[in-house]
Amino acid sequence: MKKILIVEDNPQNLYMLEVLLQSNGYIVLKATNGQDGLDLAAANPPDMVISDILMPTMDGFALCQAWNTSETLKHIPFIFYTATYTDEKDEAFALSLGAARFLVKPMEPDELLKILEEVLSESKTRSEQETTAPVRSPEEYYKTYSETLVRKLEEKMLQLERANKLLAALYQASCELTTVKPSIDMIQNVLLTITETAGYQQANFFSYDPTTKSLPLTSSAGFSEGTSTIYKDRLIFKLGEETGLVGLVAQTGTVINIGDTTTDPRWIILDSSIKSALFIPVFFEKKLLGVAALCSKEKNAFNEHDEQDISALSNSLAIAIENKRNQEHVEKQLHRLEAIHSIDMAINGNMELREILNAILKFIIEQLDIDAADVIRFNGYSLSFEYACGNGFKARSVDPAELRSRITLAEKAIMERRLVHISSTTEIGLPAGFLTMWQKEGFKEYWGIPLLARAEVKGVLEVFCRDTFEPDPEWLAYLETLAGQLSIAIDSSEMVEGLQKTNIDLRIAYDATIEGWSRALDLRDNDTEDHTRRVVEMTLKLAEAMGIKDEELIHIKRGALLHDIGKVGVPDQILHKPGPLTDDEWVIMRKHPQFAYEMLSPIGYLHRALDIPSCHHEKWDGTGYPRGLRGEQIPFAARLFAIVDVWDALRSDRPYRKAWSDDRVLEFIQTESGRHFDPKIVNAFLELLAKSSSL
Repeated sequence: MKKILIVEDNPQNLYMLEVLLQSNGYIVLKATNGQDGLDLAAANPPDMVISDILMPTMDGFALCQAWNTSETLKHIPFIFYTATYTDEKDEAFALSLGAARFLVKPMEPDELLKILEEVLSESKTRSEQETTAPVRSPEEYYKTYSETLVRKLEEKMLQLERANKLLAALYQASCELTTVKPSIDMIQNVLLTITETAGYQQANFFSYDPTTKSLPLTSSAGFSEGTSTIYKDRLIFKLGEETGLVGLVAQTGTVINIGDTTTDPRWIILDSSIKSALFIPVFFEKKLLGVAALCSKEKNAFNEHDEQDISALSNSLAIAIENKRNQEHVEKQLHRLEAIHSIDMAINGNMELREILNAILKFIIEQLDIDAADVIRFNGYSLSFEYACGNGFKARSVDPAELRSRITLAEKAIMERRLVHISSTTEIGLPAGFLTMWQKEGFKEYWGIPLLARAEVKGVLEVFCRDTFEPDPEWLAYLETLAGQLSIAIDSSEMVEGLQKTNIDLRIAYDATIEGWSRALDLRDNDTEDHTRRVVEMTLKLAEAMGIKDEELIHIKRGALLHDIGKVGVPDQILHKPGPLTDDEWVIMRKHPQFAYEMLSPIGYLHRALDIPSCHHEKWDGTGYPRGLRGEQIPFAARLFAIVDVWDALRSDRPYRKAWSDDRVLEFIQTESGRHFDPKIVNAFLELLAKSSSL
């Protein structure tokens, strides 16, 4: 079995190489520096040595020099296996020292084993021939060795400088991720930090759009403002697209490091000075958020450590982006809930329907980030559509021809009971009037959504955009929610209008019924014909003169119309008796206010009109009936009506007496002031009579 000496100071590399060789039938000797390897080989010569270069005590170059000057070792093949010294000058120096091969880590195991077999085979021939180590003077060796070390030290210094810059950039970028800013601003600042601090020429972020499965350039650093805008319009990659590498990285989820862009056919040349690029996918858990791309003017600018560091940053970036998006989503939802609440407040307010619709349309334009919106209502009586209102349009009025065309689209939304969408790509076949409006306004997108409430058609909400727009499901769902609010607003308004109309109709019907009862009473009591009409008119005039207004006048009117309704409970022989009533008959007659109360009190509509029918025979001094109320215990309306009732009765003929003269009636009323009547109302009544000569 062949014996191979491994000289390697990295424990992991040493272990992996040991396992590979042992599993393929080699005996392995191990040393962690050149001096130990040299001593071990002198005591137990191997068939081959595999050595790293950068090691403590004695490095690989010094070991190779000593190896090939040793009479016992120089015939044994020496192989360099390094990841640090990879320059062509390093290889030339190594071979000049007598190395059989110069190999760069890492290598595929099969390829490495094949080379080892080749070298061992070559060593047979070499052992059969006289082996002569390359003749190099000590001065020449140390000169070349020193140059190699200095060059490598300079490279290491540059690498350390770059690493420090990258670490500083990563630190600043990590700090940026904790700031409270919108996600798009946060990403932009991270890219600026990387380019300005780490020294890369360009940094870009392509955000993934799951709706279109594309990755447009959304943030960039290192470009001029104008160039950045142009690139944002041009650089949109499809998921899986190899050209440009962005789509490929997004689909495979793997890092792609392009050491030389000039040799990669997938690279898109936008800036000829860019020589290398690093593409890193950005995932949150398994959710693709986008792809970060760093560019440099140097070839092979990104090493394995850069990939690891920037990948770590991309993980932090993914968490920050997702947190920001979740925060922005919650804020958006709160704003939408506030908007819906504001719409509810508008619906429940005292505004007219047109004002409500205008307010809702403003909310819709703001919340959906659109340019214009209108409502076309459906008239259920005429079975036609009517333009209700609009907001955001350049034109101040609606052309009738355009409106007819828009109604055609509204009818389509209603008939199909679904959202109708039109974009600039589907203009062909649109109604002429609509197309004219579309072009004048510069619209690119249209959505028409039917407004339905309780399965009834209320109209159509139309929304317009002047830019091309592809909404996500959440936007469409919110559009439906806002359309539902519009439907509720229209339905509520129609219900209120219907209730108001019904209420008016009922009030008219009630009042007509009351007047009918009043006329029936007048017809039953021939002696008081037209009495009710006169006392109603005079009572209302007196009430107005005393400052009574609006609804209270209505109740006074109803009470005056029904003041004698209780007489339906008085027998005809008493009511129509031509002569004076007996005491027993008066007992029955004086019950008619109580009869009125019992008849009318169950009717809620007439509660506020009960005062006159039930109390107009009460007297100021408490001697009236039916309850003997005194002073202001008597309801105001009853006190007011009592004067008018007596005044009209005394001026009218009765079977048992003739009508009194106006002077006598006025004298009687003045005499009864403070006894039968309220003095204040008496004064007001007399003033009213004095002002009205027609009375």
